[in-house]
Amino acid sequence: MEYQLQLKPFERKEGFKYKVITITDIALHTSNMDPTLSLGKKIKESFKYKKPGRIYGSIPQKSSQLPSSRRNIFMLDMLKKDPVFIKMVQDEEKKGYKILVAFPKDGIPILVGKDTQEFIKSKNGKRILRGLAKNNNKDV
Repeated sequence: MEYQLQLKPFERKEGFKYKVITITDIALHTSNMDPTLSLGKKIKESFKYKKPGRIYGSIPQKSSQLPSSRRNIFMLDMLKKDPVFIKMVQDEEKKGYKILVAFPKDGIPILVGKDTQEFIKSKNGKRILRGLAKNNNKDV
């Protein structure tokens, strides 16, 4: 039988140790980063070194338009589809740990990355913004 992750609200149980994965935000960047091939490998590395991690990838345009609670589900779907992550969860459970995924109460905020802020302030960025403003004014 295939292993399935259980997605449900947290209930503390005596006798269990927990490791928490906290999704803090999504940052939009203009620079082309190579996408993270395995979320599980990055999370495993973060646990090993006890340091925060960062993943890179493209977010479908539709997901940024979703309400924040739906963005949480989008992130969980990404984790559920990663075989390395599922194996890591199984290994941690064998060691006696339960893996928790935590989200901000108001949902995952979408932020603008530093490189995107710098681009918007640049000459080309300002040109693009002026062009967008012109096109929006024509629609009015």
